Amino acid sequence: MVLGLFGRGKIRRFEDLKSKRLTLALRKIRSAESITSALIVNLDKHIAFLKSGIKNLTQRANDLEKAGLHSEAAFARNEAKNLSFMVKKILLIRNILEHVKLRLETLKEAGEALLILAPTLNVLNKAIKEISKIKPEIAYQLENVRELLYSALLDLGEYTKVTIDYYVSTSTEAEKILLEAKEVAEKTFNETFK
Repeated sequence: MVLGLFGRGKIRRFEDLKSKRLTLALRKIRSAESITSALIVNLDKHIAFLKSGIKNLTQRANDLEKAGLHSEAAFARNEAKNLSFMVKKILLIRNILEHVKLRLETLKEAGEALLILAPTLNVLNKAIKEISKIKPEIAYQLENVRELLYSALLDLGEYTKVTIDYYVSTSTEAEKILLEAKEVAEKTFNETFK
């Protein structure tokens, strides 16, 4: 809807405030989607780097074991174990981001935004807590995505902070997403290292 205002002989046109807010919210959601895609690619590169580190450390541990340096071999195996723990966590976050990306791609109408994005926000909150100890820079990027989605919901104008926080905290679908992401991460990890 266009409103015309008369002033100085010219008609000034302004978009309706609601359509501006909808456009802004959709832009934020699409921006969050592209950031999520970039994060997935970044995590894939990081996983490949860590896998090569694990391979090198296990080879080094075997070489040290053959040379009779048992304490150094144990140290190298412990480092490889720590790296594999990091790979598991990063695989979990990657799978969570895949789910988030899928939800953002399926969002078609503003009316269903809260139902789709509330579990996503809940999952992102938990993912941020998981990854912040291992990779704080990834946690920071996830926080940016979470803030974009939260502000997009506020920009839609249909929801208040209380409503959004209630739906985010009571979403049972988030637990299903986390459980499925953990299963896929464990399966992927076992396939890769066995």
